[in-house]
Amino acid sequence: MKATKALKLKGSRAEAKTYALKLLSYRARSRKELHERLRGKGFDSSRIKETIESLEDAGLINDEDLAPELLRYSVEYKSFGNKGIRTFLSKRGIGGDLIDEVLSNHSSETDEKTAAGFVERKLENLKNYPEDIIRQKLRGMLQRRGFSGEVINRVVNSMRI
Repeated sequence: MKATKALKLKGSRAEAKTYALKLLSYRARSRKELHERLRGKGFDSSRIKETIESLEDAGLINDEDLAPELLRYSVEYKSFGNKGIRTFLSKRGIGGDLIDEVLSNHSSETDEKTAAGFVERKLENLKNYPEDIIRQKLRGMLQRRGFSGEVINRVVNSMRI
């Protein structure tokens, strides 16, 4: 089905821009994400470059503005730790230098608060397990979310079951 859609595209500037604007109407996207979506739709690289530059000039694509928003989202809604945030931002197409810059203000205290809030929400579902199993499960959950061992130990050891 995708191949058929790609073949139907004429690849004009207007079609590329219309498709990009449609994608941006759903949510903000990084330069890399938009490039991949346009390429997957069958547009050639020169048309993609032209479209992305046009949208950047119009202020509709800006990785520097998107990165702090993605950081906030990954902490507040996804409950990610430092490593998890790095992975999330990287997958969304944010460059390594920009990730470092955005995370420069992200402290271990913030990670600890995020982890504690996550643990608090999860404890209700784990109340029927023995205490050692609860601690083990929470450690695994926090580790998969990208929290450091230090933060995991502080949060799990300080909780009351």
